[in-house]
Amino acid sequence: MMIKKGKKLVYTFIVLSICLCLGAGLLIYHLSFAKQVIRIGVYSGSSWDVPSGQDNKLLDTVIKGFEKDHPNVKVVYESGISKADYADWLSDQIVTGKQPDVFMVPENDFNLLASTGSLANLDSYVSHDLNLNRYYQASYEAGQYGSFQYALPFESNPVLLCINKDLLDKEGIALPNETWTLEEFYQICRRLSKDTDGNGSLDQFATVGYTWQEAIMARGLSLFDETGRKVQVNTSQVRSALSWYSKLEALNGSYQVSSSDFDKGKVAFMPMTLAEYRTYKSYPYHVSKYANFSWTCIAMPTQSGKVGFSQMETSLLAISSKTRKSDLAWALLKRLSANKQTQQGLFEQSQGASVLTSVMTSPKTDRLLQSTPFGDSVLKQDKLNQILKKAEPSPKFKRYTSLMEQADYLITKSLNQGTLESDLASIQRQLETAAN
Repeated sequence: MMIKKGKKLVYTFIVLSICLCLGAGLLIYHLSFAKQVIRIGVYSGSSWDVPSGQDNKLLDTVIKGFEKDHPNVKVVYESGISKADYADWLSDQIVTGKQPDVFMVPENDFNLLASTGSLANLDSYVSHDLNLNRYYQASYEAGQYGSFQYALPFESNPVLLCINKDLLDKEGIALPNETWTLEEFYQICRRLSKDTDGNGSLDQFATVGYTWQEAIMARGLSLFDETGRKVQVNTSQVRSALSWYSKLEALNGSYQVSSSDFDKGKVAFMPMTLAEYRTYKSYPYHVSKYANFSWTCIAMPTQSGKVGFSQMETSLLAISSKTRKSDLAWALLKRLSANKQTQQGLFEQSQGASVLTSVMTSPKTDRLLQSTPFGDSVLKQDKLNQILKKAEPSPKFKRYTSLMEQADYLITKSLNQGTLESDLASIQRQLETAAN
């Protein structure tokens, strides 16, 4: 009886050993051959709020190539999230610990996400695996917070100054060159603002959409230092810039000029982003907009007359600080941001500018810029390249967006009321209180 029990125990031990070996083998097999999943967070449509018919087409192409090069990887994303809903969606993902491995950074949220530890520090990857010379400096610096790199650029969108050439020709005014000054700009605007039909009111205007922020930037000024704690509003330089802007706005009289007046050929100058230019120069949009006059775009005028810094937005891609697949996430991020083929495809399918100089100076890009219904009035490749090289990213501190919104409200209200001289000291104090 004891012998039978001993044999049974030995048999049971052998069976258990075999099961354990099989289980371990299956686990090793699964770990070796099961696909790793990388999640991307993206929104549908354009980053620049212009019509787009290429939703996620480029992303799907990139993913297909990435998976081919990484057979053990599956890249997934949730489609159909609008840009308007994306920030809330990503916030919910972060709060619940389900954030994507790689994701688009919501507009205006980069400073907050970087300062709160939601984004992975990319410095170690950048120093060993990225040639920074391939980027436009402002595009790359858009992903910096403090002295660290937390995101890579995906697409940029500089602001241009669009010009109704027909109005200038009618008044015998030569098209400005790239090194025009603010004084030249004002004198041209003064000549253009007039009553052309003799009915006693202005019906031809110089500008629309040119803001006090552009007047500040044209002088190389900033309302805040790089930390956001020092406010620089109540200064002689800012006061002079805003006073000049008030004088420029006064040329339009009491009439509230709108973008539709530019569309109708009544306004000479209007700032426009590259994405807006590229969208509305194409059929069918140009049929109802800008079809009745010749126009082109150049860089903004500056105080000194040198080609100055341009305003520019840049969409950013980041890696979650919680990802467990950092190396794969970096490889995918780099393919989206630093790969010439990806970026060339982006310029062809989207509306902004590539963040790589090699793409924006390529023959393909030149041909795309030339394919326009406006003949010799196109935005030239060398001109756009210069604007991108001279662009400047927004300051990077946690509360920049909210402080600028408050500054815009206070300064715009003061300008509209004509009380700028007496209000600047109060505006300075209010912004100092908000900043500290």
